[in-house]
Amino acid sequence: MSFFNDTEFDSIAIKKMIVHVVGGKQDFAPQPALPVDEDPHIAFFLARIVDAAVSPVHKFDEKSATSELLKEMATGGKTFEEGGQELARRFKLDHVGSSSGGAFFVFELGTDDPKTSFYSLIKYDYREAVELYAKDGKNAFRQIVQAFVKEKRAIQKSCIIRVKDGVVEGEVSAFDRMGEAPDLTDYFQKFLEVRRDRDTKELSDRLSTVLRDTLRDCKNHLPGNDAKLALNVTKESLSGRDTVDDEAIREAIFVAAGRPTEDIRAEIDKSLGRHLKSQKLTGVSFKPDPRTLRRAPRIKVRTAEDVLIEYPGEQEDRAVTRTKDERGGWVITIKTSEALVEDDFVGKRAGRGA
Repeated sequence: MSFFNDTEFDSIAIKKMIVHVVGGKQDFAPQPALPVDEDPHIAFFLARIVDAAVSPVHKFDEKSATSELLKEMATGGKTFEEGGQELARRFKLDHVGSSSGGAFFVFELGTDDPKTSFYSLIKYDYREAVELYAKDGKNAFRQIVQAFVKEKRAIQKSCIIRVKDGVVEGEVSAFDRMGEAPDLTDYFQKFLEVRRDRDTKELSDRLSTVLRDTLRDCKNHLPGNDAKLALNVTKESLSGRDTVDDEAIREAIFVAAGRPTEDIRAEIDKSLGRHLKSQKLTGVSFKPDPRTLRRAPRIKVRTAEDVLIEYPGEQEDRAVTRTKDERGGWVITIKTSEALVEDDFVGKRAGRGA
């Protein structure tokens, strides 16, 4: 739901829909728009659209034909049915031969704001299913050849765009199951005519902000109330992953928090969801930048008096603080939470006299 603001989410509804079969060798056959008001399954499809509404990472190219066609549909230059058929025809025309068949849906959605509308394009898997039903008072089975299931993995490709006052906004909520997230496959990117708007460095920087703010909110639930230590543990856990997403972030925070109870997990979840949305990372999968998420290096300080201090970088401004005095020297303060672990003479170095 991160693509929709709270007001939109509370009133979002499907106004129109059309579906075409894609894949296979049969010629393209334009289909009429489907009735929405009488369809008892419309809530099923609305839930799938909301599930697919990831934060936008792409923008339309300036001369995107898909964007122009959606604008025509929004402003009345083409009817919804004409535009939906044209989008499906273009999608099928260049459909990769090795791609699995499925259904290509086009939805028009509205909200309580008459000036704002949305268009959702979804390529959905066909699934074969066997249904259990009652026949003559006994259980029986029947096969359903073209079934649509709730699993998010059943959605192969998705795109959601917003239109305000007849203007198609540039930001595109899109994902592609076959792409290397958050990138789209070449085919789908060419069809939409979009480009990446946020690179991996920016996404990783935003992730760091999400982690910091979430752990700060939940400081009282962390071991030793230490948000900085939990932040470093979480970053270290995520930096080695091939990709990160909402679930990976959530699990890493739970581990850093000492695997808390369900009520505390719910509180952390609420804070995490809020910060993911504010940083436009909800539902976004990407390969993290290890330089952004890596732990701080160890710091070594040697004074003019040959005093050597070495400590973990994450303890800067925590256990170790440094301030300048009025004469230009430094005051280095070390605070420990418990007794000293080691307090002894340094052994003699080889080759030195007594």
